[in-house]
Amino acid sequence: MLKPRIARSTAVRRGTEPAAGAARRVRGSAEETAELLLVSAQQVFARKGYIRTTVQDIIEGTGLSRGAFYRYYGSTDQIFVAVVTRVVDELIVSSRERSGRTLRERVHAGNLRYLQIFERHRGVMRALFEAAFVNPQIAEIQARMRSAYLRRLRDHLARQVQRGHCLPIDVDATTLSLGMMVEGAAQAWVVLGLEPFERPLDLQRLCTQVTDIWCRSVYRDADQPLPSDPPEGSSATQEAAP
Repeated sequence: MLKPRIARSTAVRRGTEPAAGAARRVRGSAEETAELLLVSAQQVFARKGYIRTTVQDIIEGTGLSRGAFYRYYGSTDQIFVAVVTRVVDELIVSSRERSGRTLRERVHAGNLRYLQIFERHRGVMRALFEAAFVNPQIAEIQARMRSAYLRRLRDHLARQVQRGHCLPIDVDATTLSLGMMVEGAAQAWVVLGLEPFERPLDLQRLCTQVTDIWCRSVYRDADQPLPSDPPEGSSATQEAAP
């Protein structure tokens, strides 16, 4: 994320050093201003999308001027990168978590975290998919998000194959198939709000079905209790989610 430039105090411009407390107040104010702009931008992009959002939209209601905006972010593109990077980092961090006593429980927990992040940031994710079509830099961020998820999924499947927990599968093809199934479900239902059926979907119902398809197509026994996790800090604890 773009780091805010810290405005230098009047004392510094005159050639004298400010007190330590004054320096901290200046730095804190700059960081708070940058954060205020970022929060406002996230709300506006979620509401208006990537293409229609302007600098004026972002500063409106913040009490800040256009000049203040440009001290921290060079353009709406730049602040959008900062917004989506936060969300992508949240997705990547969540993919490293593991919880559950069986493979099914672990897959369900991982899928639920993924879908919940999409739901929580529904508007931003919609803007991300919109922006990726017209902005190569945003497309690279989207690709990083997808690549990180697929790498961890592939590592997980490769380990489960080695342990004899999987049906005969092509690890690479299965990784792509499962990964795009989960992302496609998140994009279609959570982001785009696709509801083509008489009975409305909910997050838990969607997650349960995606998990069941995953487990039935990959594992020999998804409900068999797993061995206890190794001690924290050992190399085995670095296994990818789920």
